[in-house]
Amino acid sequence: MIGMSIFDFARLAAASMGLALTAIAADVSLVGDDKLTGELLGMDRSGTITLVSPISENPILVNGDRVKFVDFGVAEDSITVPDQRVELVNGDILPVQVQGLTDAMLLASSADLGDFSIPRELVDSVLLGVVPERPVFRGKDSVDGWKRDSGGARNWEIEKNRYLATGQGMISRDIDLPEKFILRFALDWDARPNFRMFFAGPSKSPGVRANRYFLQFAGSGFEIRRETTGKKRYTPIVLLRRAPNQFPGSSLKVEVRVDRSIGAVHLYLNGQLEGRYTDPIPDIPDGGHIALISQAPQQSQQTVSNFEILEWDDRGDRHRSEDRGDRKTDSLIGRFGERFGGNLTSIRKGEGGTVYFFKSDFQEAVIELPEQEVSTVFFASVDEGTKHEELEGLILRLRGGGEMRVSACEFGEKTVKAIHPLLGEMELDRAGITSLERRKTPKAEPIEDR
Repeated sequence: MIGMSIFDFARLAAASMGLALTAIAADVSLVGDDKLTGELLGMDRSGTITLVSPISENPILVNGDRVKFVDFGVAEDSITVPDQRVELVNGDILPVQVQGLTDAMLLASSADLGDFSIPRELVDSVLLGVVPERPVFRGKDSVDGWKRDSGGARNWEIEKNRYLATGQGMISRDIDLPEKFILRFALDWDARPNFRMFFAGPSKSPGVRANRYFLQFAGSGFEIRRETTGKKRYTPIVLLRRAPNQFPGSSLKVEVRVDRSIGAVHLYLNGQLEGRYTDPIPDIPDGGHIALISQAPQQSQQTVSNFEILEWDDRGDRHRSEDRGDRKTDSLIGRFGERFGGNLTSIRKGEGGTVYFFKSDFQEAVIELPEQEVSTVFFASVDEGTKHEELEGLILRLRGGGEMRVSACEFGEKTVKAIHPLLGEMELDRAGITSLERRKTPKAEPIEDR
């Protein structure tokens, strides 16, 4: 159960003296080019990290305003992630199995989060039958496998799942791309971004014409073009006249979905669908070469993080395209697209499995639907005057594509205790956390001598 108890952060001080807590190996990326590797003890409410490092006899205290990313180097998943997702009103996504619903609480469980309850008014939606995305490539490696251009080789640094470019340069590699794939990454910049990427083509230099896709984000906006060897080299697919200053925090999450069997290209920016497009050229690219190119001015830094390519099963896309309808009522969408508006009265275990009980607006009798017949449930929004506390920037990434905001966390040998801004104190399986990321850095409180 989730409670509202508060951690005694004196324990972190004890841990810093080598007493109570177990440290966890981590790579910490700081603002600028600074990096630390060591054993992470914890992070307190101000964002201050306590790190045991081989470069210091005493634990290092790092101000929260210096921390950008913490990578835990988690091994590949060894458990089956639930095929359901609960999204909270603050945007957090929890990979869980829904066990029940009462008038006041949603009951859920998972191997990583355990059994817990969520107040109904904090639930935005429940997605069922989420198709797992099979990873084809994840950038958690070193320079091995990547080729650097001779002119800008020194301008790229690769560490785990982060590619840092200062000035101009290119890195490239060949990847065995499936017919349907998802290309996903986050781009951060400190001044003027000018990022390019060629993908799904042959192993040829960007200066040589080839049959492939070309993506660019710069001062004029975001675009995806189709390159060919024909008379007309580039044909536009996506043109968004959206300047970099229109993206808060100098950060952009990019997701491109390509179905080469029908020439379909879907684009998501910061999780929002920008559009579904059709490749206008019949000879669809069939290669697997990827090239990341920084064209930014010297001393201007761009960072590509969380770079991954996954096999795309488009059956799961129905969740991202469904309209929630009237926000004042619950909405239930069946797996064949049928929609009901009204009130989700309960979720209970039945003889054949979990059953959703829904009172629709158009009939008196309550509809009983087995969970395998349900695609999505949208919960009625809370009163407009109600505001929930959110903590911008401090995010725990969970295996299975989950993420949750936390205001503090304390690390044990097998578990992590965290304070969630909506749900209070939670305990998570240590192995289920892949990274901790600060997207917008709040001002940290001064660190007192200890």
